[in-house]
Amino acid sequence: MGTQQVISGAEAIRRMRLISKMKDETFTLIHFTCNRKTGAGGELRKVEHCRLRPAMPEKVTKVDPDHYLTYVISDTDEPRMCWKKLLRFVAFPPRYELLKVDWFID
Repeated sequence: MGTQQVISGAEAIRRMRLISKMKDETFTLIHFTCNRKTGAGGELRKVEHCRLRPAMPEKVTKVDPDHYLTYVISDTDEPRMCWKKLLRFVAFPPRYELLKVDWFID
């Protein structure tokens, strides 16, 4: 079994932005769930065929929108979001090999 390739959080976001600008390309992400209202969370969720969407306006949430990763599932046009720091793995075309996201490296 090989070693897991690692990518910084900033680089993962940069690549997601680039992929989202391409017409027919999507990415896969795996993140921990967290619901501030119910206190539920801690489960890993895998979401395929994602594209980034514009961030929420500051008026909509009590938390700084920069803490959220907002995306849409391109198959269903279903809007979703997660906390950026809870993003754990990403996969990009053409190979869609999972890369571990490390928020503590540059």
